[in-house]
Amino acid sequence: MIRLRQLEVLCAVIDLGSTSGAAEALSVSQPAVSNMIRHIEDLVGFPLFKREKGRLSPTPEALHIAQEAQHLFAQQKRVDRIISQLRGGTVGQLSVIATPSIGNAVLPRLIAEFARTRPSVKLSIELGSADDIIQHLISGRADLGFSITSPRHSALSVQPIASGKMVCVMPEGHELALSRRINVLDLNQVQYISYGSGTPLGQMIDEVYRKHGIERRYSCEVRHTSTALEMVSAGGGVALIDSFALLGVTRRDIAAREIDPEMPVTLHGVTSKLFPTSHIAIQFQNFMRHTLSDPSTLTRLGITSYYS
Repeated sequence: MIRLRQLEVLCAVIDLGSTSGAAEALSVSQPAVSNMIRHIEDLVGFPLFKREKGRLSPTPEALHIAQEAQHLFAQQKRVDRIISQLRGGTVGQLSVIATPSIGNAVLPRLIAEFARTRPSVKLSIELGSADDIIQHLISGRADLGFSITSPRHSALSVQPIASGKMVCVMPEGHELALSRRINVLDLNQVQYISYGSGTPLGQMIDEVYRKHGIERRYSCEVRHTSTALEMVSAGGGVALIDSFALLGVTRRDIAAREIDPEMPVTLHGVTSKLFPTSHIAIQFQNFMRHTLSDPSTLTRLGITSYYS
């Protein structure tokens, strides 16, 4: 069987008309090229060149082989280009699932920026709960997940991407908007939209109340901070939401304030240990980490925090 390198030598000799010219072009010795041609002729079982006055003239059979070889060379270049693009993260597929506070706010902006220089990347974005993220990743339906609560599963790898905090949001003109900072315990005295005690955020808030011996009271229970934000915008009360939900938000119907005590939250990037993490997924995860930690990049992209 003729190898690709042998075909390359054959085509070089045909194009340049001599073994010395082919040797120079291929950065090998002239005897090596001559030996290669003889070896190829032994393999195919017929002459490929006529020796005339020190010049090699290809036979019709050699020209036929060289013509077919061009298709192989073109395919090889295409494969090399695809490998280079995959290594650089400019082609491929990326399926992302995120909790709504991330997926409804900053994620679409960052994915659009990431894809701007990668037009051949096929993207898929889905929103879901932490449980949905777990199921999508362990089943291979998603490459990468983002959540403000850390999904707990032995088959998942969880890495911190960015730091944030809970903030209090309220309708513009609400009495609490007169304060620069809101005490979390005071939310018991107003129409309060919050999270069930079975949710990670509800448990985090309950811990604050528990330390003060107070039971948390709320008028409406939601699961996601994005839902709480929409209810506040509709005038349904006040709520605690994560700061990521306000990145890039430009609303004039709500006010946002810092809270006491502070309640830090972390945006996590989640991948599956059951499947190899694609290079493009690693690239996007690193892109998210860098962008969210660099205020100048966020400003350049027009992503600012509503309450800052």
